[in-house]
Amino acid sequence: MRLTTEGLSLEEAVRAAVEQGHEELTRLDDLTGKLTEAFADGRPGTEAGPDPVNRLDGFTHWFPGSLRAHLDRERESLGAFNIVFFGRSGVGKSTLLSAFGRLDGGHVSRWAASDWTTDVNFIDWRDCRLYDVPGINGWGRTESRESLEAKARKAVAIADIVLLCFDTQNQQALEFEKIAAWIRDHGKPVVAVLNVRNDHWRHPALVPERARRNLSEQVRQHADNIRTQLAQIGLPGTPVVAIQSRRALIARAAEPFRGLSPAGFRTERERFGTDYLERWSNFGTLERLIVTAIAEGAADLRLAAVREDIRSRCRRAIGELTALAAEVEQQARACETEIESFFAVLGYPDEAERAAWLYDPVLGTELVGVSEHARGVPYTSPALGALERYARHLAASHLAKCHRQAKTSVDELINRASADRIVIDEAKFTETAYNQEEISAALGAVWADCEAFLRRQLGVEVDLAPLDGETAQQHAARIRGSEGSGVAGEVVRGTGIALGAGALAVPVAALAIFSNPIGWVVGLTAAGVGIAGQIQQHFGKRMTDKKVEEGRRAVAQAIADCHDAVDRTFTGYEDTLVRDSRTAAWMLLGSTVGDTLRAAIKLRAAHDRAERLIDSVRACAEAIDPAPAVTGVLVRAQHRIGETPTEVARVLLGEDWLSSGVEVRAAPIDPDATKMYAERAEQDRGRLARAVVAAFTTPPAAGIEAWRADLETAARSDSALFDVVRTMWRVAAQRPAFAVLGDYNSGKSSLLRRIVVDSGGPGRAVFDIRAVPATTAATRYPMGRFDLVDTPGLQSGNDAHDTAAGEAVVEAALVFVVVHINVLVGDTSLVRQLVAAKGERTVFLVNRCDELGVDPLTVPTDYVNLQDRKRAELRAAFAAGGVDVGADRVHCLSGDPFGLAGDEPEATAADFDEHRLWDGVAALTGVLADLSDEQLSAAAAAAAFDAAVTGLRRHQRELQRTRAEEVDELSRSEPVIAALQAAMKDAVVLDNSLREDARRVVNRHVVATKSAVARLDHKAGRTLTELVESWWKAPAVEADLQRFLDDAGVKLDEWRSDHVSAIGREMTAARLSVSPELATEFEGPAEAWHDGVAAGAGKVTGAAATLTKALANRDAVYTIGKFFDVKFKPWGAVNGSLKVAKAGYVLGAVGIVMDTAAMANDSRKAGEHQRRQESALRDIDEAAAGLVGQILSQGPAGHLEEWTAQLATMLDEQLDRATAAKDRIDATTVQAETVATLIAAADDLTGTQGGNE
Repeated sequence: MRLTTEGLSLEEAVRAAVEQGHEELTRLDDLTGKLTEAFADGRPGTEAGPDPVNRLDGFTHWFPGSLRAHLDRERESLGAFNIVFFGRSGVGKSTLLSAFGRLDGGHVSRWAASDWTTDVNFIDWRDCRLYDVPGINGWGRTESRESLEAKARKAVAIADIVLLCFDTQNQQALEFEKIAAWIRDHGKPVVAVLNVRNDHWRHPALVPERARRNLSEQVRQHADNIRTQLAQIGLPGTPVVAIQSRRALIARAAEPFRGLSPAGFRTERERFGTDYLERWSNFGTLERLIVTAIAEGAADLRLAAVREDIRSRCRRAIGELTALAAEVEQQARACETEIESFFAVLGYPDEAERAAWLYDPVLGTELVGVSEHARGVPYTSPALGALERYARHLAASHLAKCHRQAKTSVDELINRASADRIVIDEAKFTETAYNQEEISAALGAVWADCEAFLRRQLGVEVDLAPLDGETAQQHAARIRGSEGSGVAGEVVRGTGIALGAGALAVPVAALAIFSNPIGWVVGLTAAGVGIAGQIQQHFGKRMTDKKVEEGRRAVAQAIADCHDAVDRTFTGYEDTLVRDSRTAAWMLLGSTVGDTLRAAIKLRAAHDRAERLIDSVRACAEAIDPAPAVTGVLVRAQHRIGETPTEVARVLLGEDWLSSGVEVRAAPIDPDATKMYAERAEQDRGRLARAVVAAFTTPPAAGIEAWRADLETAARSDSALFDVVRTMWRVAAQRPAFAVLGDYNSGKSSLLRRIVVDSGGPGRAVFDIRAVPATTAATRYPMGRFDLVDTPGLQSGNDAHDTAAGEAVVEAALVFVVVHINVLVGDTSLVRQLVAAKGERTVFLVNRCDELGVDPLTVPTDYVNLQDRKRAELRAAFAAGGVDVGADRVHCLSGDPFGLAGDEPEATAADFDEHRLWDGVAALTGVLADLSDEQLSAAAAAAAFDAAVTGLRRHQRELQRTRAEEVDELSRSEPVIAALQAAMKDAVVLDNSLREDARRVVNRHVVATKSAVARLDHKAGRTLTELVESWWKAPAVEADLQRFLDDAGVKLDEWRSDHVSAIGREMTAARLSVSPELATEFEGPAEAWHDGVAAGAGKVTGAAATLTKALANRDAVYTIGKFFDVKFKPWGAVNGSLKVAKAGYVLGAVGIVMDTAAMANDSRKAGEHQRRQESALRDIDEAAAGLVGQILSQGPAGHLEEWTAQLATMLDEQLDRATAAKDRIDATTVQAETVATLIAAADDLTGTQGGNE
């Protein structure tokens, strides 16, 4: 046959398509060659990198080669126009190919086995090449599904047209997913072929006109579903052609026939003739559509297939490269974040560190700059890392005690040196000031805490140890306590006093003649001796005062030098620790940081490479000429079949048979068929009866009862188990339910309708029977002593249907699993789970055996043999998954033979009489009718047991889920708790560090003040008071304190950013500004009145000056008497003042006494002054401590305490949650153990493991 279109024959169209295909491949070779060069330029070295980089490298090597290999395959196949048959296993692809090629049936399974075709086969057909490929979604009878589908996918790649093959078993969601991924995305032109398995469809010689529309309606429903599903995946307008491929093969096959049932083949040819069989197979319509489409636009179809295939490969490559680029980018950012984390802890590396640890000899440069250039922005970590800050805090905190102890020791050393008038050299200073054992312990604690800090911050195992080499220097000072001795001065001064006292040895009688000249001479002589003594006392006092001043200066200098030495020593310790900790950390982690930088650099380079490759692939895809619109070709081809869409659909779906005038012919019956089917029915009934009895007696009733008692006992301590008990009671008390489960359109509802009407029930519209998913919820049909349950069909693409079906079988005493003649295809996971759960209480019904491909009446032996084959195949499919399905549990039948009843609402038992002989339904209904009350009671008990075990397993899963959630909650809370604890621990370290810093700031001024106090003599009492009262008010003190507070604010911010942000809590830094407002109550001793007056009285008396006015003051006399511990009463003081005024001798004596008192007072003043100084020093220390405390409480420590309190509250909450989670985990574990024990006991009863899921 040579169809022509506009003067172009099929053969000419194919030749034109082949020529244009070669030309197009030449152009595509050039494009892909440039693309290959781009990929070659972008290939990295052989060194392995991070996983996405390796995958990118693999793709970079693979894609150009795969593109080239595809073009080579295209070139090999260009000599013909390629048509590929693609579809689910068992839909009739091999049968259709054999019909096209007029083959002898050798490609077709002789017993309708699934996964029969395992390799790609092709035949030549009218300058075209037809490819039969392995089916998809099979169960892997002899080869894995994955292997078979890979072969099919490879063949599709070279197709010019793809025939999407479906059948009337059903159309599964998984089929359309693979069509979308493998065919639509390649831009392949498609025609859908619906293989109608019903042997009575378009068989007017067997079906009267009144019954034909019902059969055609079922086909139309299938076709509508196919069109709808294809439109949803982007293939709208796809023509759907319905054919009966088995009948077409019988009509067109070469002889001798080697396909399925040669006897049936001969019978049908003899009975109906090849012309009849071919015409009513509707094969001619499919052939005409394909030929017309090729003649209309073979070149366009070829160009579309070639161009869109390459373009689709480019699109997929862009998609894969884009996904890889995104993954690479994500990992690059993760690496860079990790690098930032390292830098944040270790500090941004300086040039020396980069050269030492981060230099790459291959690149010839340091890695930080390369990484920053690759990412386009610099790393922003500060030069000072968290480790250094933390190390300084730790050093200040751990060394604070040693530091304070050293200062106390040197103060005591200064006092002892001054008191003993000795010199303390540097060696003695060092030995006394520094407790080396305690200092070493503190330094070791700092290193240990730094190691823990690194582990916590970076999550790495490190062994941080002090560096070998130079340690911090211990500074010392010489204390010159021998300076300032006034012994010589005191000797001179004492001699002068003695001379003054000798002058008083003049006889008392001389006083009587004091009024005459002799008395005057004697008095003047005595006065002269007194004046000389006064001069000698004066010079002795000056010598003493000078030495004392030198001593004061020496003490003051010792205070300053000693404290400075201690401060410099501990500052050195801290600086050395900070420096060495950073160096040690870089020594440990430098290689890790370097490796991370290299990974980040590789990832950035890979990302850039991926972006360039994406641009290259996109440019290649855009350079491919637009593909011709193939839909137009198919539309034009359909217009040649019919004038209107309605007429086209009628022709494509073969509906011309509805009004054909073919006379119906009665089917001949094999004489031996009746006897054979009767025997078969008895065998089937016996098998089913044994299966049902076994279903209801496993486990035995006594075992179920004992197990229920254990369940009820356990329920007393677990209320959730009582729900399971109630379920068991409820199910045991109701009629047993027999559920019917299976794929949609497997005939479940039709079979149920058949059982109901055969049992005398109504067959009215309660049954929704269609070719598309119709049953949406479980429906219960009472059958007197038991119920039948219809369930939603599986594999409809609706997950809710699967869920509802699974729930419906939980409380079923028996489950009839209805399967197609292709047994297990598509997603069979739910069915397999059911078999594992229900075990012996599942019976498989291979339905629609009328579609096996042989006539049950004309070749009954072949029909029965095929049933046995299907039973064996089903068992083998389960055995491949490790499940043993007994032979008694598989039964073959036809619930609605040839679909003749269909959705007829008034169907009765009589409508099925014609095929009752062989349809196998009677064996099933007979077994159900024969069930005794005892068996049904056992069925109810078994159903109750199953429901309870299912409830337990669900409870177990809920407990496991709850426990997993609690464990997850606990695991998620643990890092939060650790972060909170770390923050609080570091807060303690920071608080100690801040306190030490504050003490040092204040101590600098305290040392200066103490040094000033040490310089003061006894006359500077007011100055002493002023120093004590106001040293802390000096502007320098306030300036230093303000600097401390500013620095403390920075440290608090660093602590907050290091910790609070890590636990998801952002805090606002407090503004730290405090003025020291201290209420010092110290009142320094002002210069006492008697100090100045006593010395003045002696001098004036000795110099003949009058003291009458001064000594006449009673307050003065009272003060003098108080000084000498004379307890004067107020009035006595007045009297005393009167006596002084009158007694000149007493004045002289008082003068002498006052001089002696002045010297004694000077001596006492030295001691009193020292005591005053010591008191002042103590008050200065107390004031300093108060100042430090006030600064800290109103400033950083107060704020840190507030924040720590908040963290403590959060920590308490987290700990409470963790404790509660642990308690729940423990309680759940106990419950789970109880449930596991019950489930194990149930498994022992049934002899299975893991059932009733």
